[in-house]
Amino acid sequence: MKTRTLEKLLLLEQSGELTPRQRRALARAADAEPKRRELNALREAVRSPDVEPDPWAAAKIAARLHEERRPVLIRACKPALALAACLALVVGIWNFRQTSPAPVVIAMTEMGVWNAQFEEDLVELESLILAISGDPLDIMEM
Repeated sequence: MKTRTLEKLLLLEQSGELTPRQRRALARAADAEPKRRELNALREAVRSPDVEPDPWAAAKIAARLHEERRPVLIRACKPALALAACLALVVGIWNFRQTSPAPVVIAMTEMGVWNAQFEEDLVELESLILAISGDPLDIMEM
């Protein structure tokens, strides 16, 4: 009998899953007894636990570890970030839809006004800039 087949049959014998036909084949094998003793020695060397864990214990531990890896800051800030994104979207849409010609007309009329007071303020600003810089510059170079 091949070694792999013999080992498979011996493992099935240990677990109690041998069929009667396999049991007869194992009884006829000449080199089964040394392998059986070796397998028994290995089985006795491994200690079995006194209490077996719950079948769902591995899944529970994995779920707990997965939850602990997530930073607390991300869990706390997700709703705030979602709210901020929604508000930015609403404000953008609201500003886009609120198109009124009145602000544009007012801005254009104010830009078109050039009077003496504005020119005096501009000349005074130019002289202040020149006084601060100390270099005589032409206003157009600025």
